Amino acid sequence: MNVMNQTNTAVATEKLHFGNAGGLMQAPPLALTSGLHDLELDNPFLKVTDPAVIRRGAVDTDDDWLSSQSGSDQTLDDYLLEQVYLEFRDVPLRKVLIQLIGYLEPDGYLRKPLREVEAQIGCSHEMAQDALAILQTLDPTGVGARDLRECLLLQLDADPSTTPLVRDIVSQALPAVADNATDLLCQQFDATEDELAAAVARIKRLSPAPGSYYARPRVRTAVPEVEITVDKDTGTVVASLLRDSMVKVAFDDDYYGELVKSRDGKLRRFLSQQRKDYDYLSYNLKKRYEILLTVGEYIADAQKDYFLSGAPLNKLLVRDAVAVTKLSAGQIHRALNGHYLKWQGEVKPLSQFFSHR
Repeated sequence: MNVMNQTNTAVATEKLHFGNAGGLMQAPPLALTSGLHDLELDNPFLKVTDPAVIRRGAVDTDDDWLSSQSGSDQTLDDYLLEQVYLEFRDVPLRKVLIQLIGYLEPDGYLRKPLREVEAQIGCSHEMAQDALAILQTLDPTGVGARDLRECLLLQLDADPSTTPLVRDIVSQALPAVADNATDLLCQQFDATEDELAAAVARIKRLSPAPGSYYARPRVRTAVPEVEITVDKDTGTVVASLLRDSMVKVAFDDDYYGELVKSRDGKLRRFLSQQRKDYDYLSYNLKKRYEILLTVGEYIADAQKDYFLSGAPLNKLLVRDAVAVTKLSAGQIHRALNGHYLKWQGEVKPLSQFFSHR
């Protein structure tokens, strides 16, 4: 697969989407499971176990806690504007930011030159640059990029684990990656074949079109992943993960162990990369559920009067949650977007418990 081609097929884009941390967090349970099964086709050692709700036929049931949301598809503009209204006060810069969002193409790129945009909006170059800088901090990471290189670099710069080699390759040698020029790349960056293979695999997990997830029609089923209950003994509001909604992954160590005995250098590099891909996937899937639980626990505490006595919801902003949970604003936005909790048999969007300015 040529990851440098911005006209990737929908299937390839979907695999990339579920192969990166943001995609794993963004996807609701049913789409997540489907995406992981796609990745299963690329990694012979990856084993995916469907959530219990799917094994019970969640897509077709009419259980009270499952409700079709097919009429509420969210566009990229919708999602970005939601973040702006949740995070930023109504000041002139926010107005420019909102207008700038309207110039994005469906894949998330800003291809119209900024000078033309600022002339049409009627703002200074400095304010347009400030608005673009803010836009590029929003989720999905990579949105607002002017070209593929900037899109990938935005994603890499948002990940503290990015190595200098990966960043240097994206900055200086994307055409060579597209041409699979392994020898040239190894020589240019003084890297071994194993180091280069790991770096290229990291690049392939990036999304070349961060807005594409919102450009495709989606039928979303509201499957809650967090449940809010009240402890009868202590009166404490408690958030917990719904195990029946969790997808699980495993690695076939027995099969891997047999093949890794081979002395074939190419096969051993392939096996090593498959193991690294699995470790990356497993770590980020675990992180996904940790983030959902953390946000659920924050909601349970911040809105405890609502859960205990039916009091009006408190006005919460994303920045409030950032201060308390130590999560990033992007992580919280991904948790709020399209994810649900279960409370007294009803399914409610996590975003319902936050305020829009």
